[in-house]
Amino acid sequence: MSNQPENQQQEPHVHGPDCHHHHHEPQTPVVRQSEKIGRNDPCSCGSNKKYKKCCGK
Repeated sequence: MSNQPENQQQEPHVHGPDCHHHHHEPQTPVVRQSEKIGRNDPCSCGSNKKYKKCCGK
């Protein structure tokens, strides 16, 4: 149950040209510093298992 009186309603959140919420800020892309490890590649921890069965869980 809400703590507001029934005659007061919150305005619904409307996204428009005047919306200034933090989730509308442009995001910077993540740049990988090392080579991508494939799921079927050997795990880098040295367990001799596939990455998907070891550290890729």
